[in-house]
Amino acid sequence: MLKFSNKYFSSKIYYSYKANYLPAICKIVGSEGLGAEIATKFEYDLAIQNGIKPESIILSSPYKTTSLLVESIANQIGLIFLSQIDEITEVAKYLNDGQVQKVGIRLRSQRPNKQLGIYINKKKLIKIVNKLQKCGDLTLTTLQLHSGTQLDSQMFKDGINYLLDVANQFEQQGFTISQLDFGGGFPEAGNLSETDLDDLFLLLSETLHDRGWQKATCIFEPGRYIVGDAGLMLTQIVQVFEVDNIPWIMLNTGTHHCPKLSNSKFRFEIIDRMSAPHSTSISIAGCLPTDMDVFTKRCPFIDGAKRGDSLAIFNAGAYTLSWSTRFSYPFPPMLLINKNQITKLELPSMKSENSQEL
Repeated sequence: MLKFSNKYFSSKIYYSYKANYLPAICKIVGSEGLGAEIATKFEYDLAIQNGIKPESIILSSPYKTTSLLVESIANQIGLIFLSQIDEITEVAKYLNDGQVQKVGIRLRSQRPNKQLGIYINKKKLIKIVNKLQKCGDLTLTTLQLHSGTQLDSQMFKDGINYLLDVANQFEQQGFTISQLDFGGGFPEAGNLSETDLDDLFLLLSETLHDRGWQKATCIFEPGRYIVGDAGLMLTQIVQVFEVDNIPWIMLNTGTHHCPKLSNSKFRFEIIDRMSAPHSTSISIAGCLPTDMDVFTKRCPFIDGAKRGDSLAIFNAGAYTLSWSTRFSYPFPPMLLINKNQITKLELPSMKSENSQEL
């Protein structure tokens, strides 16, 4: 991704830890020189343990606990995004005397049913300006917009123009916006070709140039794009049945391991017949005691699937463990295959923060 983006403009890449926070995965990603986009104290600590410098970490979450703010600000974290206007005062009160902290504003997406971030109108703009002027040690450098997951070119273009419209408003108020954060939203790498990615960045470059913003640094926060297709879940067919003459199979895993709401492009294959034609239609259920545990309906599949067949779920590397519902079935064993080394992974230990913050 960095290779393509740097062809056209100055850019920075921050891996979104919420996509997959297994320590071994984060360490590998960090070793490639990417920064960290974090949302919790656990993720912040993990990034520091992996050798990510505080200035290469950005905090982007609507809820920031006191302990996270105190520690990250004391260590001079690179950037803190504000999702509500009142957060300006909240962040400022943890600054040490003379300390300056860079902040960004998360803009609310113009897409329907979006609630995260701030919708900028004239009244809110003036309120933000006044609060930032009173908190002189906060420096607004960045605007952020998450257009949504599985983005397309039109949605991406609309987001660019919206972000630039708001950036111009802040510039007119005397602020210097040097960075534009376009968030994540990229699908798995297998579902976004290098040509398509290059086209998106070319579109961004042309729009920035046409509107006089070609000197701005562009920030991206990919998670799924980096690790989505790196994860593979192995499972087994435990039941074959029909519902209203429609064939179904049940797996010994479920959406508690691979959440359907993660919008991952899961692909299901019988391991020893992956080259067989997908000439039949089948629905796939998980093993939870609820009718809601359905992976997919009427998807193309091989004919003759039977109980006991081993099955692989591809694109299971992002928003699986981190979004799982922790149903009472145990987690399956996890293995890290890194070149010629195979390592058994343990679930990360998450220490509770101060109970008063819960």
